[in-house]
Amino acid sequence: MLLSFTKRKMSSLRKDQLVSTYESVKAAIDSYAEEKGNSDVKLLPVSKLKPASDIQILYDHGVRSFGENYVQELITKAEMLPKDIQWHFIGGLQTNKCKDLAKVENLYAVETIDSLKKAKKLNEARSKFQPDARKIMCNVQINTSEEGQKSGLFEEKEIFEIIEFFLSAAATHVELNGLMTIGSWDTSHAANEVNDDFATLCQWKKKVDQKFNTQLKLSMGMSSDFKQAINQGTSEVRIGTDIFGSRPPRNEASI
Repeated sequence: MLLSFTKRKMSSLRKDQLVSTYESVKAAIDSYAEEKGNSDVKLLPVSKLKPASDIQILYDHGVRSFGENYVQELITKAEMLPKDIQWHFIGGLQTNKCKDLAKVENLYAVETIDSLKKAKKLNEARSKFQPDARKIMCNVQINTSEEGQKSGLFEEKEIFEIIEFFLSAAATHVELNGLMTIGSWDTSHAANEVNDDFATLCQWKKKVDQKFNTQLKLSMGMSSDFKQAINQGTSEVRIGTDIFGSRPPRNEASI
């Protein structure tokens, strides 16, 4: 009896905590976006390494979109949680995982496409395993800081090849949404209003939009640099620890 009461109390405290942090982060983003005249900014809560119960709390609060970094974790959570959640995959994607990811019916977006091969594999797998599901929205990941340890493209030829595929008739089950980047640590933690890595992504957007007559969205900005991202025209900021708290080591995480 005491154990049951304690669990309910802890659950209630966690609910209050999560709703409070989510609303606080969302209010800060909405307020700053309004101040800067950027009204098209969405908050994507990043729930990687956090239990499904945390996601359910925010779902019950009205949140419908969540970002995950690991394919198997996203698949497992998608099986456990409501089917109208819009899952965004925001982690490094391996070609051999495209099939598994594409099988998730309510996979809404893959934000980290960094090769033509992956774009084609994702489209092929979606058409085979979920032919009646909605198209997967895709962002092309640009390595704006050109750091060796980061995923993403920086060669024009490769970027244009992927864009051309997404805009072709062959892309039957994937759709081009925009461009995505992760700023370098130093740049993202600087006090400057302008983030050079985000400026580079904006330049790529301008170049692609002009060449292909598109209106791409931008996904850039996390806890440390969301203000810079909003200043520079992002459509989405990805926030994890400021909402969910610090994450456990991956080998200790529990779904």
